[in-house]
Formats: sequence, C-alpha cells, structure tokens
Amino acid sequence: MKAGRTIRNNLTGETLTMLVSEEDNDGIRQLYEVRLPPRRPSPPIHYHVAFTETFTVIEGMLDVYFGRERRHGLLKPRESVTAQIGRLHTFANERDEAAVITVETKPAGGVVKAFQLAYGVANDGGAANDGLPRNPLVRLLFIRISQGFVPGVPLPLQKAVFGVAAFVARVTGVEKKLMKYF
Repeated sequence: MKAGRTIRNNLTGETLTMLVSEEDNDGIRQLYEVRLPPRRPSPPIHYHVAFTETFTVIEGMLDVYFGRERRHGLLKPRESVTAQIGRLHTFANERDEAAVITVETKPAGGVVKAFQLAYGVANDGGAANDGLPRNPLVRLLFIRISQGFVPGVPLPLQKAVFGVAAFVARVTGVEKKLMKYF
C-alpha cells in the first residue's frame, strides 16, 4: 500500500493510514497509523517470527498484553513498546474514547496487506463480529499474510495449514477473487 493511503473497516470503524510504505525503502520497515474506535477488542494473542512491531500511542491510550499470562500494560501518548520476534503479544482499546497509534514493523512484514484484505472483506459484508473474515479459508489467508502465529500449536503445523489454505484458495479461484483488495 502506498504512503498516504487510508483504508477503513466500515464494520468496526477502524482506519489505517500508511505513513512509510515498504515500497519506499526496499522492505526495511513499514510505519502506519491506526485509529482504534472505543472498546475495540484485541486480536488473539500471537507472535511473529519475521519482524518486530513497535506500538506508539499518539492519542488516547492503548492496552497491551504480553506472554501467555497476558501481562497488561497501558500506554499513554508518546509511550511505545516493542514486541520482539517470538514475543507473545496483543493489544486493544478498552476505553470509551478512540485511540490513535502508530505501528512500525521491521522488516516490513505483511500486516498492512492482511488488513487490506480484512477491511475489504468486511466492507463487502463478509466479516464476523470481530471485523475479520467470516469465511474460514479467507480467515486462514488473513492469518498467513499477517504472519501472526498462535501459542500452543507447533509452528510447522501452523505453516502447513496456512500453506494448504493458500493452495486451496489458488485452485478454487478464491485467491483471484481476493486480489481486488490489494
């Protein structure tokens, strides 16, 4: 996604604006701003094996959780935290006011592309209540693109399942239908 472009999930009210695109720096990093509406729940606790994520609060507050115990932290404006490679984490806006954050991934990773998919599917009426794709195959593709892995399931098994999902999407034509979101 090009710098300066904004996308919106009409179901959740969440927006994402690309500030520094991986296209601008050969994939070294990506920086984007997210507006989280009030009471926006967190994605499942997860980890990444290919990039770090740094969350910085611009406005409002951000709830962050780390580890299997989901240790809670609260970030205020101008505060940051980095989820290193392999560190279990998630985040949410548990407040009655919107939060505006930036997220930097190094190297770029696939998070923004995954959200292009999720927001597009949601805007076309295909999302579950959490704003992510309702269709299990498309949800698996979202997770594969975001490179977010869950604890408790061996990483090779997760990668195999995502690989099978990508294959099924390719041979059934689902992948081609989803290209309109990118």
